[in-house]
Amino acid sequence: RFPPPAATHPRALARARQRDIRTPPGHVRASLTMSLSCVSGMSRLGACVGSPRVATNRAIAVRVVISRKERVTAPKKSCRRGVTLRATATAGSPVATSTDTRVSSDFADLWRWLERNGVDTSKATPKLMDDGDGGRQWGLAATKDLGSGEAVLQVPETLWMTKATAIASPVGALLEEQPAWVLVASQLLYEKSLGAESKFAEYVRCLPTTLTAPLFWTAEELSLIQGSQLFQNAAGYDMYVRSTYQTLKDTVFDANEKIFPDSNFSEAQFLWAFGTLRARCLPPVDVGDEIALVPGLDLVNHSGLVNAVWTRNGGGLGSVFGGKGAGNSMLFRADSKTVSGTECFVNYGPAKVDSQFLLDFGFCDSFCQRPGYVLGPIEIPDTDVNQFDKKDILDVAGFKQAPSFTLRAFEDPPPELRVFARLLNVKDEDAFLLEAIFRQESWGLISDPVSKRNEQEACSTMVGGCEGALNEYPTRVEEDRLVAEDASLPSSKRLAARVVMGEKQALTETLGYFVGIEGKLDKMEYYQERRLRSLNLLDRDGNSTYDPFDDTMA
Repeated sequence: RFPPPAATHPRALARARQRDIRTPPGHVRASLTMSLSCVSGMSRLGACVGSPRVATNRAIAVRVVISRKERVTAPKKSCRRGVTLRATATAGSPVATSTDTRVSSDFADLWRWLERNGVDTSKATPKLMDDGDGGRQWGLAATKDLGSGEAVLQVPETLWMTKATAIASPVGALLEEQPAWVLVASQLLYEKSLGAESKFAEYVRCLPTTLTAPLFWTAEELSLIQGSQLFQNAAGYDMYVRSTYQTLKDTVFDANEKIFPDSNFSEAQFLWAFGTLRARCLPPVDVGDEIALVPGLDLVNHSGLVNAVWTRNGGGLGSVFGGKGAGNSMLFRADSKTVSGTECFVNYGPAKVDSQFLLDFGFCDSFCQRPGYVLGPIEIPDTDVNQFDKKDILDVAGFKQAPSFTLRAFEDPPPELRVFARLLNVKDEDAFLLEAIFRQESWGLISDPVSKRNEQEACSTMVGGCEGALNEYPTRVEEDRLVAEDASLPSSKRLAARVVMGEKQALTETLGYFVGIEGKLDKMEYYQERRLRSLNLLDRDGNSTYDPFDDTMA
């Protein structure tokens, strides 16, 4: 297990055992305040300080405690309340200040390398699509007319950079116990240090040296996303990657300078390698031990208007569709009929929202906007006396013990979120629904209102959290819209305003949804009424039908 990013950071301590690049230790994930502050050592959804709902929720700490008095102005090099995000684009930083030096001959060399290793590259070729500010840069264009569903490019696993290839490389013996992403990132830097002698030399030369994700933004650019989930997530990654690097430098890199020369294993280069994995590893090889870089295939640009995705091919008979040889491979297929010379696309994440795209890839889809907010992972508090029963119910219902929910602008929140909010607040006289005898039916039972008190507290949890989160933003939606629509501004500023505006819209929709439910509490039917009605002990008007002198009632 890796040491947490900061021994004094409670969120980091709680996450220290996680090793997934998508949710790494210290990655401060969104909770219902959508601000991810660590106030008074708390990191769960809790009542907002100063909110009139505090009294009704004090016993169940299910929102991050947020003081509305602690609003902070736009940051320079540090963010608010203990989470630091250092601007990467500083003088002397090779990652931030270098320009894109890739030329067509580099990609031609990559294509020849793929061909020499048995890849059929006859259907697509690299092409500079848009080198303007915020443009797509290099992508893949069809070299012949393609039919819908036709395999365009298939790359065998023998050409991937994976955990296994990293362990087999000189860095593997020294980093074997590290998470897969650390291994792959370190191999990438090692191969880069070898230059032309590397097996992956042609591939490494085609990787961009400048990344555009918020992890690499300037202090001025970071100030534009102050108070947002995007800011906090970027801060979490920044803290985690830098602390991981420092630990590796102290324990491995400095002691083995021949393999890990400082010129190629600096903090800036380690951040670049991490950012490269985030931007180029797509499902199904983007998480855990499966993480992998797939040369050539990662040149395909994103479009939210297509359904094409990377597909793992297990070999055998299926290997004849688009590639040579057998064995594991990764391919993508044309989403529709594609005319020769036009660009090919895949969808990087059909379920992702704008903030996730910007965090991972450094862009948002301008043709298929997805304003929203990812809520979670949300954990059942350790202070909840029914914690284990609730986790068991989540497991039986097919959820993770710390589930996430996506809030989307202009849509009602997912119905599962409302049920989860009820589960978080089940206690006292309602806790019988958590008993083992109801285990298989518990999620279904709380899918309808449990009791007036429980429904009130569930709504209060959500409303208070949304209010607290919205209070954290230093700008208004109208201000964000002006920036997002100003074509004279750099793309990073417009993207930042668009993402922040989308987060606020999703929060506002969720807030209004639960406020509406609060206004209907007296008109709802709760568990006890439903149960009595099922036993014919209540009539349609809610009056008792019980007659102690009626023998048939027994």
